Amino acid sequence: MSLKKKIFLIIIILLIILFIAWYLLGGTGSVALEIKRQDAIKGITVTGNVESTEDIQITAEVTARIEEILTETGNSVNKGEVLAYLRREEQIGEVTAASANIEALQEQLQRNRVQYQDALSDEKRYEDLYEEGAVSKRDLEERTLKRQELEESIDQRLQEIQAARGELKAAKSRLEDYVIKAPLSGIITDKFVSTGDIVTPQQTLFRLIVPEAIYLEAEVEENELESVEIGQKTLVIFDAYPEEIFEGRVYLISKEVNPVTGTFDARITRPQDTEYSIFVGMTFDATIIAEEYKDILIIPTDFIETEDSKTYVFKLINDFASKKQVKIEFFNNNAVRVLEGIEEGEIILRKTDTGKLRDNEKVKIIEYRKQ
Repeated sequence: MSLKKKIFLIIIILLIILFIAWYLLGGTGSVALEIKRQDAIKGITVTGNVESTEDIQITAEVTARIEEILTETGNSVNKGEVLAYLRREEQIGEVTAASANIEALQEQLQRNRVQYQDALSDEKRYEDLYEEGAVSKRDLEERTLKRQELEESIDQRLQEIQAARGELKAAKSRLEDYVIKAPLSGIITDKFVSTGDIVTPQQTLFRLIVPEAIYLEAEVEENELESVEIGQKTLVIFDAYPEEIFEGRVYLISKEVNPVTGTFDARITRPQDTEYSIFVGMTFDATIIAEEYKDILIIPTDFIETEDSKTYVFKLINDFASKKQVKIEFFNNNAVRVLEGIEEGEIILRKTDTGKLRDNEKVKIIEYRKQ
């Protein structure tokens, strides 16, 4: 073989090697996504806080030192249950004294009534004796006067007892100000004082929430006003439980838009039958489900190319990017629904970095993305 033929053969071999290397190793780095039909939802993303229609601040009515606290944060309490005692020796003494006074007055009243019956009998006896001429008129008048005096004493005792009962009621009312009770059944979510603290009127001692009155209040962008409806299912993720998805429903919509934030409020029912504690003040992210779809094609927007008001994707065909026009409609900010142009099982591409693929460009798959 001549030298020229050898050189020519070597060049051919090198070109073949380079082509194989280019074919196997070369190509534009691309991300691949296999198209799959799926069920999907079109949702409205919102954020919000847990609120309550029964969020009660339990306050003090008097200035006093806390003697005893009978509950802690997180405890469930019943309506009327004692939460704390303030120091109340003086008030207890007033109630005791008022009760003793009533008892003494009732004993006097009982004696007066017995004395009155005796005086009444004595008066009637003297009336008979007077008619017989056995006693003087003055003797009879003395018995009548004694009976009248006892009547007056009875009336006075009754008035004194009524006044004493009023004082007892007032003393008990004053004592009640020193006994802190739950106004409703609920959960103590905050305790702001400790035993020995001196509290003042209107100072908050406890915070009580009624679980049944808890709701989720979400802020919704005003451009979604017509999309939010009563009864829509809502998927909720609390910041406190990022791995859990809870379900609620929209039950109240405010049609008034806040001019500062450009949002309106929507109330969502609290999740039911959950083992997780949900407290007022917790924050959450949620998706209000506007529509539900079955068996549709959805692809991320970053796989879509737009040119001359037309939309395209790049399909993977034999290691090359093939540009194909597709018909789409908006689904959400991150995805579109494909109506025509691609089928389930096909693979679409996009570059791994910035820039666009070219039709019939050799590609190298760097990443396979899952839907």
